[in-house]
Amino acid sequence: MKLYSVDLSPFAARVRLAIYAKGLAVEILPPPGGDTKSADYLAINPMGKIPALVLADGVVIPESDTIVEYLADAFPGSGLRPKGAEAAARARLLARVAELYVMASGAALFGQMNPATRDAVVVEAAFAKLADGLTHLNLFATEDAYAVGDTITTADCALVPILVFLGVFGHVFGKGDLLAGHGKLHAYWARVQKDAAVIKVVGEMQAAMAARAG
Repeated sequence: MKLYSVDLSPFAARVRLAIYAKGLAVEILPPPGGDTKSADYLAINPMGKIPALVLADGVVIPESDTIVEYLADAFPGSGLRPKGAEAAARARLLARVAELYVMASGAALFGQMNPATRDAVVVEAAFAKLADGLTHLNLFATEDAYAVGDTITTADCALVPILVFLGVFGHVFGKGDLLAGHGKLHAYWARVQKDAAVIKVVGEMQAAMAARAG
């Protein structure tokens, strides 16, 4: 299998974390042609989005959540999916809330990074929604070693890249630690950053951010 990925993408990082944490036999490559809109990459994934997983038989699976779910099914012994219906539902819920109420709320901030063109009204509205989203996410968070249970699961794969960008938002917009008022999330982020696979994927994202800024 091959995963087409770029280091900065939180969506691609979600899949890379699954691969690193579980030692999955997946080759990680940049999009051919160096761009998601190149003719070579569009021939693989006409959606022109990252990531895309290419199976051994040539079937292409796009969308990070679908890819991680596929990997959990394809490698059932990996522990990517928590054991038991309740734990599996908790993992799906955390990923869903993180996507719909946290990442989606913060999406407007990507267009506001430049102070010279920043719209204060847009920024404050986005942070208000973000605070609500974090409140919801904290409500459903566990106090387990990882997001759900004692190993990295699909839930961690969704949460980690999003929390990386929350750190960026807090720094760029002078908001400080956005998790400070959300006890379970704050403690989770402190714990999970000690994991070797998390360290690797966060390092890749941070290096890509620094390269873009420089």
